Amino acid sequence: MKITFPYWGNYTIAFELLAKKLNLEVVPPEKTTSKTIEKGVKIAPEMYCFPLKVNLGNFLEAIERGADTILMPTALSGSCRLRYYAFVEDKVLKENGKNVNFVIFDQSFDIFSKLKKLSGASFFKMIEATIFTFKVLDFIEKIERKARYLRPREVERGDTDKILISAFKRLRKVEKFFEVLKLEKEILKELDQVRIERKKVPRVGIIGEIYTVCDHVVNFEIEKKLGNLGIEVHREMTLLYHLKKKIFFKDFFIQRKIKPYLGSTVGGHGRDAIYEMLKYVKEGFDGVIQLLPFACMPEVSVRPILEKIHQETKIPFLSLSFDEQVGEAGIDTRIEAFVDVVKNYYKNKHLT
Repeated sequence: MKITFPYWGNYTIAFELLAKKLNLEVVPPEKTTSKTIEKGVKIAPEMYCFPLKVNLGNFLEAIERGADTILMPTALSGSCRLRYYAFVEDKVLKENGKNVNFVIFDQSFDIFSKLKKLSGASFFKMIEATIFTFKVLDFIEKIERKARYLRPREVERGDTDKILISAFKRLRKVEKFFEVLKLEKEILKELDQVRIERKKVPRVGIIGEIYTVCDHVVNFEIEKKLGNLGIEVHREMTLLYHLKKKIFFKDFFIQRKIKPYLGSTVGGHGRDAIYEMLKYVKEGFDGVIQLLPFACMPEVSVRPILEKIHQETKIPFLSLSFDEQVGEAGIDTRIEAFVDVVKNYYKNKHLT
């Protein structure tokens, strides 16, 4: 048995390390490219969500390298079509002669029990692997946050990203918890040595659908581009944030906060987008960008509400939708125009 899973930005490393920790033979998905997307689009249902098409491309490439088992998350309820992904992908792959097994798990303790059964690991080995993986995820998110602060202040453009590239390359080689701690200490020290200008810069919050928000390939590295244009980026939506929400039932409190704008759930991360935009407004941010896959119904449903908040507060707002038809040049043009608006907003705010 050789397992694979969807490529998902830097989180892919954590999933790969978890599989290896459980002594599973893994064929890690390669970084998504235009060729990957082209392969997925060719066999995917035309009107389905963009992430499903990217996933199919990831799977086809991994199958070509020997993968025969696919790990795929699903959703328990709500209007997000993620709950159909694995079944549609399984059918599409089999119709195209790819006879692979799917291991489908929901976003609960289910993943723990299914990985335990799949790997044959003991309960204590599973606990060790879980703690290890959470630390890897924490490390990934910690240095990404640090990079978002450093990029707009760098003296030498690109210093931060050189360290990140090295960090993720080294992370793939760790095997033990203490090795992650050691690497984290070393990388944070390197990042602290990046020469920066101690200055205030405009701040923009990123909100939207979790896959598109977190995968730097799918969103054309928008955080890096904004940083290089002098914008400090903040992003609350991360994998650990999502998992903590599940554990601590935060959706209940989010719904109470956004009730004046939305009285019911819309599935996916629609409620989160409203909650986060209101939070960024309250904290005095200079702009908000919503990222979503084309036709993502939860995000499309809340976009009029986000526009309403924009009209009420005058905070600059941009909604970017991604699919196989969207080109990087077009996205760059819109980002650059939005940055000009943000900088003018920031300048006028500090003049008053």
